[in-house]
Amino acid sequence: MSEKQRSDNRVALLTKCQLDIKGRTYNCLVDNISTTGAAIEMTVADHDDIQVGETATLNVLLLSPVTYRCKVVRISSDQIGVQFVD
Repeated sequence: MSEKQRSDNRVALLTKCQLDIKGRTYNCLVDNISTTGAAIEMTVADHDDIQVGETATLNVLLLSPVTYRCKVVRISSDQIGVQFVD
């Protein structure tokens, strides 16, 4: 999805996070975040087993710890994109 198609503004920040998916915890970095999703930096080896459409839990330390339920919507060589779900 391009910047022009997004319905919200993303805030650039680099902070540690954990992505829990299919019983496995990945230590990664949030590259940017918005009210509807986030871009997460991961190594290719880490996201080799992750597929678009899978649901996960994202734990991020913002001003305080925050937990998001999310769905993987994009995978590239060094990032995955997630959309927050209810």
